[in-house]
Amino acid sequence: MKNSANRAWAALTIALGVATNALAIEPGQVVDNFRLLDQQGQSHELHSLSNRKAVVLMVQGNGCPIVRQALPALAEVRAKYQAEGVEFLLLNSNLQDTRELVAKEANDFNIEFPILLDESQRIGAALGVVRTSEVFVIDPKGWQLKYRGPMDDRLSYERQRPAKNHYLVDALDAVLAGKPVATPYADGVGCLINFPERERKTSRRQISH
Repeated sequence: MKNSANRAWAALTIALGVATNALAIEPGQVVDNFRLLDQQGQSHELHSLSNRKAVVLMVQGNGCPIVRQALPALAEVRAKYQAEGVEFLLLNSNLQDTRELVAKEANDFNIEFPILLDESQRIGAALGVVRTSEVFVIDPKGWQLKYRGPMDDRLSYERQRPAKNHYLVDALDAVLAGKPVATPYADGVGCLINFPERERKTSRRQISH
Protein backbone atom coordinates (compact mmCIF):
# COMPACT_ATOMS: atom_id res chain seq x y z
CA MET A 1 0.00 0.00 0.00
CA LYS A 2 1.33 3.43 -0.93
CA ASN A 3 1.96 5.93 1.81
CA SER A 4 -0.38 8.85 2.27
CA ALA A 5 1.93 11.38 0.63
CA ASN A 6 2.11 9.41 -2.60
CA ARG A 7 -1.57 8.63 -2.49
CA ALA A 8 -2.41 12.32 -2.25
CA TRP A 9 -0.96 12.99 -5.68
CA ALA A 10 -0.20 10.26 -8.17
CA ALA A 11 -0.43 6.95 -6.40
CA LEU A 12 -2.98 4.29 -7.00
CA THR A 13 -3.28 1.58 -4.41
CA ILE A 14 -5.45 -1.47 -4.53
CA ALA A 15 -6.84 -3.65 -1.77
CA LEU A 16 -5.71 -7.12 -2.82
CA GLY A 17 -5.79 -10.59 -1.47
CA VAL A 18 -3.10 -13.05 -2.50
CA ALA A 19 -2.99 -12.69 -6.28
CA THR A 20 -1.67 -15.60 -8.28
CA ASN A 21 -2.65 -14.54 -11.80
CA ALA A 22 -1.39 -11.78 -14.10
CA LEU A 23 -4.03 -9.24 -13.13
CA ALA A 24 -3.10 -6.73 -10.44
CA ILE A 25 -6.77 -6.10 -9.79
CA GLU A 26 -9.81 -8.20 -10.54
CA PRO A 27 -13.54 -7.43 -10.55
CA GLY A 28 -14.78 -7.28 -6.97
CA GLN A 29 -11.58 -5.77 -5.61
CA VAL A 30 -11.24 -2.15 -4.51
CA VAL A 31 -9.53 0.63 -6.40
CA ASP A 32 -8.11 3.23 -4.03
CA ASN A 33 -7.82 6.93 -4.75
CA PHE A 34 -5.55 8.51 -7.36
CA ARG A 35 -5.06 11.89 -8.97
CA LEU A 36 -3.60 12.65 -12.42
CA LEU A 37 -3.42 15.54 -14.84
CA ASP A 38 -5.02 15.30 -18.28
CA GLN A 39 -3.70 16.50 -21.64
CA GLN A 40 -4.92 20.03 -20.88
CA GLY A 41 -3.26 20.15 -17.46
CA GLN A 42 -6.54 19.69 -15.58
CA SER A 43 -6.45 17.63 -12.39
CA HIS A 44 -8.70 14.59 -11.97
CA GLU A 45 -9.10 12.71 -8.68
CA LEU A 46 -10.98 9.42 -8.59
CA HIS A 47 -12.63 10.01 -5.21
CA SER A 48 -13.88 13.42 -6.28
CA LEU A 49 -16.32 11.45 -8.45
CA SER A 50 -18.15 9.97 -5.46
CA ASN A 51 -21.38 11.59 -6.62
CA ARG A 52 -21.30 9.66 -9.91
CA LYS A 53 -23.14 6.39 -10.45
CA ALA A 54 -20.15 4.76 -12.21
CA VAL A 55 -16.72 5.64 -13.55
CA VAL A 56 -15.51 4.28 -16.89
CA LEU A 57 -11.76 4.30 -17.55
CA MET A 58 -10.44 3.23 -20.97
CA VAL A 59 -6.73 2.69 -21.64
CA GLN A 60 -5.54 4.94 -24.48
CA GLY A 61 -2.29 5.07 -26.42
CA ASN A 62 -1.20 7.42 -29.19
CA GLY A 63 -1.19 5.87 -32.64
CA CYS A 64 -3.02 2.70 -31.61
CA PRO A 65 -5.52 1.80 -34.37
CA ILE A 66 -7.60 -0.32 -31.98
CA VAL A 67 -8.14 2.68 -29.69
CA ARG A 68 -8.91 4.98 -32.61
CA GLN A 69 -11.54 2.53 -33.84
CA ALA A 70 -13.02 2.06 -30.37
CA LEU A 71 -13.32 5.72 -29.35
CA PRO A 72 -16.32 6.62 -31.56
CA ALA A 73 -18.25 3.73 -30.02
CA LEU A 74 -17.19 4.87 -26.54
CA ALA A 75 -18.45 8.37 -27.38
CA GLU A 76 -21.83 6.84 -28.27
CA VAL A 77 -21.95 5.05 -24.93
CA ARG A 78 -21.04 8.28 -23.14
CA ALA A 79 -23.81 10.14 -24.96
CA LYS A 80 -26.29 7.63 -23.58
CA TYR A 81 -25.00 7.23 -20.02
CA GLN A 82 -23.40 10.55 -19.07
CA ALA A 83 -26.79 12.04 -18.24
CA GLU A 84 -27.38 9.09 -15.90
CA GLY A 85 -24.35 10.04 -13.83
CA VAL A 86 -21.56 8.01 -15.46
CA GLU A 87 -18.10 9.59 -15.81
CA PHE A 88 -15.87 8.67 -18.75
CA LEU A 89 -12.07 9.07 -18.71
CA LEU A 90 -9.09 7.77 -20.69
CA LEU A 91 -5.78 6.63 -19.19
CA ASN A 92 -2.44 6.87 -21.04
CA SER A 93 0.44 4.93 -19.46
CA ASN A 94 2.80 5.02 -22.46
CA LEU A 95 6.19 6.42 -21.48
CA GLN A 96 6.73 7.86 -24.96
CA ASP A 97 3.43 9.78 -25.04
CA THR A 98 4.18 13.23 -23.64
CA ARG A 99 1.44 15.69 -22.72
CA GLU A 100 2.11 17.61 -25.94
CA LEU A 101 1.86 14.49 -28.09
CA VAL A 102 -1.30 13.32 -26.33
CA ALA A 103 -2.88 16.75 -26.77
CA LYS A 104 -2.00 16.63 -30.48
CA GLU A 105 -3.51 13.14 -30.82
CA ALA A 106 -6.68 14.38 -29.12
CA ASN A 107 -6.87 17.37 -31.44
CA ASP A 108 -6.09 15.42 -34.63
CA PHE A 109 -8.66 12.72 -33.91
CA ASN A 110 -11.31 14.84 -32.18
CA ILE A 111 -10.95 13.02 -28.85
CA GLU A 112 -13.14 14.92 -26.42
CA PHE A 113 -12.43 12.72 -23.39
CA PRO A 114 -9.98 13.79 -20.69
CA ILE A 115 -6.83 11.69 -21.17
CA LEU A 116 -5.14 11.12 -17.82
CA LEU A 117 -1.35 11.04 -18.12
CA ASP A 118 0.16 8.22 -16.07
CA GLU A 119 3.73 9.45 -16.55
CA SER A 120 5.15 7.33 -13.73
CA GLN A 121 3.16 4.26 -14.90
CA ARG A 122 2.08 3.70 -11.28
CA ILE A 123 -1.61 3.58 -12.10
CA GLY A 124 -1.28 1.34 -15.12
CA ALA A 125 1.08 -1.00 -13.29
CA ALA A 126 -1.21 -1.21 -10.25
CA LEU A 127 -4.20 -1.96 -12.43
CA GLY A 128 -2.24 -4.63 -14.29
CA VAL A 129 -2.70 -2.89 -17.63
CA VAL A 130 -1.18 -4.81 -20.53
CA ARG A 131 -2.87 -3.41 -23.64
CA THR A 132 -4.71 -0.33 -24.76
CA SER A 133 -8.50 -0.25 -25.32
CA GLU A 134 -9.20 -2.16 -22.08
CA VAL A 135 -12.08 -0.67 -20.10
CA PHE A 136 -12.49 -0.52 -16.32
CA VAL A 137 -15.90 0.10 -14.73
CA ILE A 138 -15.70 1.31 -11.13
CA ASP A 139 -18.64 1.68 -8.73
CA PRO A 140 -18.14 4.80 -6.57
CA LYS A 141 -20.34 3.38 -3.80
CA GLY A 142 -17.43 1.29 -2.56
CA TRP A 143 -14.87 1.91 -5.31
CA GLN A 144 -15.13 -1.70 -6.39
CA LEU A 145 -14.05 -2.73 -9.86
CA LYS A 146 -17.17 -4.16 -11.48
CA TYR A 147 -15.86 -4.93 -14.97
CA ARG A 148 -12.61 -5.02 -16.91
CA GLY A 149 -12.18 -5.94 -20.55
CA PRO A 150 -13.16 -4.65 -24.00
CA MET A 151 -16.21 -2.52 -24.69
CA ASP A 152 -17.64 -5.34 -26.81
CA ASP A 153 -16.45 -8.12 -29.12
CA ARG A 154 -16.66 -6.05 -32.30
CA LEU A 155 -12.92 -5.50 -32.78
CA SER A 156 -10.22 -8.05 -33.54
CA TYR A 157 -6.71 -7.74 -34.92
CA GLU A 158 -7.84 -8.85 -38.36
CA ARG A 159 -11.25 -7.27 -38.85
CA GLN A 160 -14.31 -5.59 -37.41
CA ARG A 161 -17.59 -7.43 -37.08
CA PRO A 162 -21.01 -6.70 -35.60
CA ALA A 163 -20.84 -7.00 -31.83
CA LYS A 164 -22.55 -9.98 -30.25
CA ASN A 165 -21.63 -9.07 -26.68
CA HIS A 166 -21.89 -5.49 -25.40
CA TYR A 167 -19.86 -5.92 -22.23
CA LEU A 168 -19.54 -2.26 -21.24
CA VAL A 169 -23.20 -1.39 -21.78
CA ASP A 170 -24.31 -4.52 -19.94
CA ALA A 171 -21.96 -3.72 -17.04
CA LEU A 172 -23.22 -0.13 -16.79
CA ASP A 173 -26.85 -1.26 -16.87
CA ALA A 174 -26.15 -3.70 -14.05
CA VAL A 175 -24.27 -1.15 -11.90
CA LEU A 176 -26.96 1.49 -12.38
CA ALA A 177 -29.61 -1.06 -11.42
CA GLY A 178 -27.64 -2.21 -8.37
CA LYS A 179 -27.31 -5.73 -9.79
CA PRO A 180 -24.29 -8.02 -10.25
CA VAL A 181 -22.46 -7.75 -13.56
CA ALA A 182 -23.09 -10.95 -15.50
CA THR A 183 -19.72 -10.87 -17.29
CA PRO A 184 -17.22 -9.07 -15.01
CA TYR A 185 -14.17 -9.93 -17.15
CA ALA A 186 -13.57 -10.54 -20.85
CA ASP A 187 -10.50 -10.84 -23.07
CA GLY A 188 -9.90 -8.12 -25.63
CA VAL A 189 -7.43 -6.75 -28.14
CA GLY A 190 -5.19 -3.71 -28.10
CA CYS A 191 -1.67 -2.37 -28.50
CA LEU A 192 0.89 -3.62 -25.99
CA ILE A 193 2.13 -1.14 -23.38
CA ASN A 194 5.72 -1.44 -22.20
CA PHE A 195 6.23 -1.34 -18.40
CA PRO A 196 10.03 -1.57 -17.96
CA GLU A 197 9.96 -1.45 -14.15
CA ARG A 198 7.26 -4.10 -13.89
CA GLU A 199 9.12 -6.32 -16.35
CA ARG A 200 12.36 -5.96 -14.38
CA LYS A 201 10.58 -6.95 -11.16
CA THR A 202 9.02 -9.96 -12.90
CA SER A 203 12.41 -10.98 -14.26
CA ARG A 204 13.99 -10.72 -10.81
CA ARG A 205 11.23 -12.86 -9.29
CA GLN A 206 11.73 -15.53 -11.94
CA ILE A 207 15.50 -15.57 -11.40
CA SER A 208 15.07 -15.81 -7.61
CA HIS A 209 12.98 -18.93 -8.06
